[in-house]
Amino acid sequence: MQWDNSISFMEQILRERIGLATEELDTTIGPSWTERWSGWRSRSPLELQCVAAKNELHKLLVADEVHGKKLENDELTTVRKNLQTQGVDVPYEIICKVWEKLYKLTFLNRALTSAQQCRKAFYHRNIACNAVECNDVVLFWRATRMLEITSNALRLQIMNTEAQRLEKEVKQYLEELSNDEVKKEETNHRKES
Repeated sequence: MQWDNSISFMEQILRERIGLATEELDTTIGPSWTERWSGWRSRSPLELQCVAAKNELHKLLVADEVHGKKLENDELTTVRKNLQTQGVDVPYEIICKVWEKLYKLTFLNRALTSAQQCRKAFYHRNIACNAVECNDVVLFWRATRMLEITSNALRLQIMNTEAQRLEKEVKQYLEELSNDEVKKEETNHRKES
């Protein structure tokens, strides 16, 4: 149950981040084909450069699945030369900007796939047998537990504060009642009847 909750929490966070990263990349490369067709819009020259860079960088990510976050100088030069042979001249800054957004999206998608594999491995009871790395799920389990414990502690603290406040008000009312002779007699008459 806790494992499943942790994976669900992790997947929810990753899906939110994937949505944000997709929006970032989409704003960089401009409207899609359907948006252009239905909205009578076209891409700017900068967006065309970004699309070409994205397509070339995507090839690089497919070829090397465990690529690091940083794009090496020789890879940057290779991407730029490949784009120039296609007739598109893209500055290094644009290639780096597109790389950051594309790598972020790819990283988040891989993390989501890994979480789903951990869920399957847990139900098949073969996490130790397979080379499935589930350290991220354990981290999210710890974060979930920390949030639960903190919320319970805050709830108890609020309940204790409210109980003390209520107790103080009752004591104050009883003291006022004991000091007021008229109210004391009314209370005694009620007891007798």
